[in-house]
Amino acid sequence: MISISMLSSSRKRTLAPIVSVGFLLLGWFIASAIVSSDLLLPGPLETMEEFLRIISSRKGWSDIAETCAKAFLGLFIALGLGLAVGFVMGLIDVLYELIKPIVVILQSIPIVSWLALAIFWWGVGFSSPVYIVFLTLFPIFTINIAEGVRNVDKKLVEMARIYKIPRNTVFGKIYLASAFPFIVSSMRAGIGIMWKSVAVAEFMVGASGIGRAMSDAKYSINIERVFAYTLVLVVLGILTERLLDMIIKRGSRYALKS
Repeated sequence: MISISMLSSSRKRTLAPIVSVGFLLLGWFIASAIVSSDLLLPGPLETMEEFLRIISSRKGWSDIAETCAKAFLGLFIALGLGLAVGFVMGLIDVLYELIKPIVVILQSIPIVSWLALAIFWWGVGFSSPVYIVFLTLFPIFTINIAEGVRNVDKKLVEMARIYKIPRNTVFGKIYLASAFPFIVSSMRAGIGIMWKSVAVAEFMVGASGIGRAMSDAKYSINIERVFAYTLVLVVLGILTERLLDMIIKRGSRYALKS
């Protein structure tokens, strides 16, 4: 019998997720067999059948595409403003002290409060989930980016001034390089939160999308469909993380070449 310690590190990284998912599926299968009611807890096979029905239908792909559009639009708006505000906070100490409490307060406000306001401000439709995603991610990006800029080695900045290095080079090679790990960590945390927040927003104030489809399935007591759309969100989260990893690797290689 081959011991786990005898496996190479690459094989361990490949095998570990498969084993963990296998245990999860096994636990799910046993729990559904014990409950013995698809109305309360459908099994993995029933959920997978419903998942395949969703991704083989035009309506399913329409819901997925609309949810992705809302999620990524909110993400990019939050990232763009987070970069701008975060860099200003990181570069100017007075603004950091003034703006940070506001950002922390925004981060502390629960999604349900923003949802209540979204109904009055934007109504039911496309804009409200985008607004919720933005408000959820903006504080995370802003604080992390500000901390990254403030983490810059002051000696490098002083040396750049002495040698009169161009400002765009200082910005890219010193400030942006210092903030890059913080941007990456905030993006990793934000991706999971993004899918959760857009689904909740669509569930409550959406006219279409995955969250709305889950709401409709709940009212029609189609629990398999609720689980299947949850699986869709999990798959989207995994794919997004893989895409982020690819972008980070290529960006790091480009930075090293430059």
